[in-house]
Amino acid sequence: MSSNTLKGLQALRGLAALSVMFFHFRWNINDVWPGTGDKLFGWGATGVDLFFLISGFVITLTAKKSTPDFKGTLNFLKRRALRILPVYYIIFLITFFLSGAMSVFHYPDKTENFISALFFRPIYPDQGPFYVDDSGMFGIRWTLNYELYFYVALGILMMAPFRWLSTCLFFAVTLIGVPLLTGKGISLSVEGYPTESAFFGLITNPMIFLFLAGMLVGHAWPVLKRINGAVMSVLLICSLVLACILFEDGRFANHGLLNSGWIYLLIMIFAIGAEKTIGKFIPAFLVRLGDISFSLYLIHTLMNTGIGKRLEALGIETGLERFLTSCLLSLVLAWLSWRFIESPFLAKKNRIAQKSESADPIA
Repeated sequence: MSSNTLKGLQALRGLAALSVMFFHFRWNINDVWPGTGDKLFGWGATGVDLFFLISGFVITLTAKKSTPDFKGTLNFLKRRALRILPVYYIIFLITFFLSGAMSVFHYPDKTENFISALFFRPIYPDQGPFYVDDSGMFGIRWTLNYELYFYVALGILMMAPFRWLSTCLFFAVTLIGVPLLTGKGISLSVEGYPTESAFFGLITNPMIFLFLAGMLVGHAWPVLKRINGAVMSVLLICSLVLACILFEDGRFANHGLLNSGWIYLLIMIFAIGAEKTIGKFIPAFLVRLGDISFSLYLIHTLMNTGIGKRLEALGIETGLERFLTSCLLSLVLAWLSWRFIESPFLAKKNRIAQKSESADPIA
């Protein structure tokens, strides 16, 4: 079974994006039925944790196929850049023009936020795990600050002797050693450590343990493929039911490995192990939802800002109607973004991969 056939994982990626979208649109439901949106989708922001776990898994499979030299690192980073940056900057510019454009530069805080978004720079050391204004223009980029840091660090470490041991040592130093040496102790709280440097806060933040947990699953994938698929399918169903019960009750509905992270980790492990049993039954629309998940993640917040203001002008008021309209528009725009922006760059990325190795697993 090829890594490209992990339909279950791709479906999980799509569901993660959907949960984040519902979280950001839940206020429409709250306006009509106070507290109902929070009850239904207050846990939705934790979809980010599932994204990080999947990233760690996929990047490990990709790195295993890369040559441990400068050329391998360059190709690895080039492919990651093609995967993220083109669609990010195009949607970022659209967001900029629909959110006031040049008026942004009339306000120092908005200007700082714009520059931060342009260069993926964390700026607020006391706002962990975000380190940016997550309610400001393109606030969702905070997750990409972690993603890009992780990709660059791993890309450089690929050139080191005994690269997987070097990777373990590097993250042991940044996540455990540095906090201990600076007298901050060890914490798994995603609020991070008190610091005057936003970048220091980011590279020491326990959110990174989610990537590392995903990497461990990547290394364990050959073993997971050999486990009985029927057993893993039952465990997958049980883990999904457990997640629904806990999240509905408001438990573990926050970021971090000790909150939603461990639940999503179980779901991901069981989904990977159950692939040979459930893969052929996963609906095509869920796989497609995984395909467009990155665009959906980037583009959906426009429904609360730039495009959202136009919805009000069209008479679509807050409530269930606006919630459903926002969801539908986000999905349509995400598909268009995937089809006409992401796909061409993904094709170019895979051509680079094919020069030295087989194509990336799950793009």
